[in-house]
Amino acid sequence: MNLKERDLEKLWKNYENLAKMTKSKELLELINDQDQRILECSYSQRVSEPFCGLGGLVEYSLELLKTCKNLNEALGYGVSPVSMIKTCLLADMGRIGDKNYSRFVVCESEWHKEKLGQYFDWNESCPKFNIQDMSLWFAQHYNIKLDWNEWQAILLSKDFTNEENKFYSSHRERLALLINLSKQAVLKNESDKIRDVYTTPF
Repeated sequence: MNLKERDLEKLWKNYENLAKMTKSKELLELINDQDQRILECSYSQRVSEPFCGLGGLVEYSLELLKTCKNLNEALGYGVSPVSMIKTCLLADMGRIGDKNYSRFVVCESEWHKEKLGQYFDWNESCPKFNIQDMSLWFAQHYNIKLDWNEWQAILLSKDFTNEENKFYSSHRERLALLINLSKQAVLKNESDKIRDVYTTPF
């Protein structure tokens, strides 16, 4: 099982252009400071999981935004395009790690790569954290201005139903709902593609 090869230059150009559309110099500063870490970040550890490999986080963020825009139009929610861009680019930013350490490191074990398709290990030097909490920390650290809807959408982008987020279940703003629905759709679509590639037909 091999890692997917992505056109990293094209992915980054699209990602960076979207960030520029927000006209947020603070968001651009974050992206410029962390550009290599963001581009090299895998969304997951194994090729059997969605968006594994270099450029995985960027590809996921772009797919999330595309789906979010389509749902926004289909549902007639009227959510601001700038808010969607900002939220989709920031929601999983915590996957890169904290300020000093990457969350994943390249797996050195050839056995794990060959037998399990595992190309990334947890970085033991990186403190454990909730991804969305770290995403919000990055926004705070770079002084990125988020309105309530954007902040809530990032916080709830992991799961509406977990214990921590149940408090918000009856007060979900449209942006938060869009992000959550889009995330489910994107990850399911990617998982279906992976299954089709790695499932042996009978």
